[in-house]
Amino acid sequence: MTTPEGPFEWSNVIPTLWMLLIACAGGFVSFYGKVKAGQSTAFNIVELIGEIFVSAAVGLVTYWVCKGIGVNEWLTAAAVAVSGHMGTRGIALLEKALQKKAEVWSEK
Repeated sequence: MTTPEGPFEWSNVIPTLWMLLIACAGGFVSFYGKVKAGQSTAFNIVELIGEIFVSAAVGLVTYWVCKGIGVNEWLTAAAVAVSGHMGTRGIALLEKALQKKAEVWSEK
């Protein structure tokens, strides 16, 4: 009997890096949208780096959740890109979903 691959197995390094790249691209697009809307300046490097790091973290969690529940690769990549673009809004949505799930579990 073999154990299932986890997120920290060597065989998952390349797909994880691809998903991080996709999530970071979503963060860059989000930052670009803020610049175009006048909410930030193009030379605000600290905000750009922050946006990319948050997007990478949210995208990575999205990737792991999608892999854990068996979503196919195409939908997983789309979910990672969208959640990377959403950044902190994605964290808030995930937090709400987990709170609702915890409420359901505590009622049982």
